[in-house]
Amino acid sequence: MATTRGSRSDQETELDDSASDSTKEPDTLFVRALARGLAILCLFDVDHREWTIGEMAESTGLLRMTAYRMARTLESAGFLVRDPATNRYHLGPATLAMTYVSEDHSEFVELARPFMYSLLDQTGESVTLAVEIDGSPVCVDTIDTTRPFQRQTAPGRVIGDIASVQGKIFAAYKSPEERAEILARPHPKLTPHTVTDPQALAGELDRIAEEDLAFDMEGLYVSTCSIGSPVRDQLGKVVAAISVVVPTGRFHPEERKQCAEAVKSTAASLSAYLGWNPESRHDDVTG
Repeated sequence: MATTRGSRSDQETELDDSASDSTKEPDTLFVRALARGLAILCLFDVDHREWTIGEMAESTGLLRMTAYRMARTLESAGFLVRDPATNRYHLGPATLAMTYVSEDHSEFVELARPFMYSLLDQTGESVTLAVEIDGSPVCVDTIDTTRPFQRQTAPGRVIGDIASVQGKIFAAYKSPEERAEILARPHPKLTPHTVTDPQALAGELDRIAEEDLAFDMEGLYVSTCSIGSPVRDQLGKVVAAISVVVPTGRFHPEERKQCAEAVKSTAASLSAYLGWNPESRHDDVTG
């Protein structure tokens, strides 16, 4: 497996571990061993269902022996299972309990799929559907384009903070108090194009709330752009964000305009299907 999501050398990781306390105030409640184990679990998603120890070490930046110890511990608790024929690990039965207690969006995904396919037909580009879970945008479904494109987001994956169109959409329709709290938080600069200035972000959220359109111009991933629009339920609450994801090389002004119109129209159609009537919208509805 060639994927190396933000992998670092073993020396860099060990240096980070030893030097972290000197660069910032240590969190006395932080359990480093647990964080390493969780880093292993977070590698698994719909695009990466199996990993070897070497691949785990490379993608997390952990020492190979550390990755091995973490994997063996997770295996003993039933969170991972090793295939003895290939020495590859996949998620074990202990993870099923967590999926059953988490909120199920399968019904919503099923009814949204025809609208997602319609958006794919209109734009020729990949489509993503996301919901907000505990304050974070989470991808619940994707439909891939047949055109050349390397997808970065998969179902079940948290989508990068307020740099993403999904994060912007969910933030834009919150109450003034909730929005102010979001803007006051530090936001990571994920790419050279990520907007982190609170004043600039506030202006962008105002525009999104007015136009029902959010843009990401390589702020989340380099060479990838996106346009999204809110999906509302019958009460006008923003319950999802639907978007198209486009390589920067195919995101010229004409394509951008076409995608924006298609995304906004599709979001409105899906919202209408859920029972939303925009004529009943009141100025005090914040979602």
